Amino acid sequence: MSGPAPLPWFTFSLTLAPDLVRERLPGAALPAWPEGEVVEALDVEPRYDVEVPAWGGRVARLVNAPGQRLTGRLRALPASGWPEVAEWEARLVGATFERPVRVRTASGSVIPARTFTPPASSPPATGPVSEAFVLALARAAEQARLPADVVTRLQAEARLVQLVQRAQAERLR
Repeated sequence: MSGPAPLPWFTFSLTLAPDLVRERLPGAALPAWPEGEVVEALDVEPRYDVEVPAWGGRVARLVNAPGQRLTGRLRALPASGWPEVAEWEARLVGATFERPVRVRTASGSVIPARTFTPPASSPPATGPVSEAFVLALARAAEQARLPADVVTRLQAEARLVQLVQRAQAERLR
């Protein structure tokens, strides 16, 4: 008799890159998560509307967005490891809300998975986007060997956030 089936975990954020986790949480003993496969979550996108003081600004949460796609990795985890994943996601970015997503695999199959995201703020945060978080996302995508176009787009978004926020700060002086 076998145990429960592994749980499909879609990861799109900092848990893609163990090195970044260690930077953010020095001394942390990370579990050995499987690398997983590159997939696209369907009908979702990141929205930067959750203030996380530890990141110095707003971080992204995952929201419904018909027709949009978000690249990440699908990892199969034993059910016994799920509470540990939830703890890591919460410690890194306050991702305490577990939600379902549909992902398209390299073979074209669409399957259900679970992911973690910060809960929506009420009212939504309006301060600056965390430059550190956006830069960390780009680094995580690169370390996780996501497709080059995804990494390039995230790096460009990080530069754009930096430029816009610096220009706004200069304008206010």
